[in-house]
Amino acid sequence: MNGTKHLAGKIGLVLCTAILGTLTGRTNCAAQVSVEVSTVAIHTDSDFYEPLSPYGRWEVVGSDGRCWIPGGVDAGWSPYSNGYWEQTDAGWYWASDEPWGWATYHYGGWDFSPQFGWYWVPQTQWAPAWVSWREGGGYIGWSPLGPSGRFWGRSVAPKGYVFVEERQFLEPVNPKTVIVNTTIINKTVINRKGPETAVIEKASGRKIQAVPVRELRGKEEAKVVAKRPTPTSTAEKPSATKKDVQQADEQSRVAKLDEEKRAQQEKAREMESEKKQPVPAAVEAKPEAKRETKPEVKTEAQPAAERPAATREPTEQKAGRDDEKKD
Repeated sequence: MNGTKHLAGKIGLVLCTAILGTLTGRTNCAAQVSVEVSTVAIHTDSDFYEPLSPYGRWEVVGSDGRCWIPGGVDAGWSPYSNGYWEQTDAGWYWASDEPWGWATYHYGGWDFSPQFGWYWVPQTQWAPAWVSWREGGGYIGWSPLGPSGRFWGRSVAPKGYVFVEERQFLEPVNPKTVIVNTTIINKTVINRKGPETAVIEKASGRKIQAVPVRELRGKEEAKVVAKRPTPTSTAEKPSATKKDVQQADEQSRVAKLDEEKRAQQEKAREMESEKKQPVPAAVEAKPEAKRETKPEVKTEAQPAAERPAATREPTEQKAGRDDEKKD
């Protein structure tokens, strides 16, 4: 692929497609793709955790580590079975109808487990699609590559393969249009880059115009960015892990409790201030009233009139005795 490779703002990506020579299971890395940096800003595997969590669950699967398992899919579902193919300047691009397809069909790889079913292994390298192609007998088929471009093994089995007729290749794909047949698989051969444009144009009767892969990638990932909440601080990053979210929630809870505590303390200070204002006047008034009444009670209690009477009585008796003496 010709063209100048810009170092700033772009990353070189390698699109790996499988080559199976006489069913040996070997893989090969093919065309190098230069695509602008993702608007979703994927730097590590953990950057996928939060965006994909609403659509499935994360499980540790053997040596593949923490993997994502889609939820709400039908029995017998397989990757790359809901969507359509579109030709780009970097090869065939899988446009998925599933809301999590922007990640699981352009990063990482798929594998199958009897315990978990189909699961996706996150990786940060982007490509238009990560599939192994088969072609022949008027049919075109594809199967998801495993992590790091790993092929399924030495035997060719129906598991994971999706086949359609050449004339239907550009039409939307769904489980009803998928053909999975061992006889068809055995009549096809591995194709490095997928079907040739001329073959599809002849079979479908449609002219194919390649679309810049940057436009398709930006369109798909812009939907993801639009669904994310607007960050209110530098701490809120699109790549936040579950632990980061829990820490942020805990900090918010502690801050709320501190605010409530401060409000209660302020209210208590106001009540204490209101309580202290009338108390001094009442205390001063009561002692004054007691001091005024006590002297009056003591004055009335004194028998002032009795003492003069007692004094006069001896005087009258003495006067009588004096009169008797004169007689």
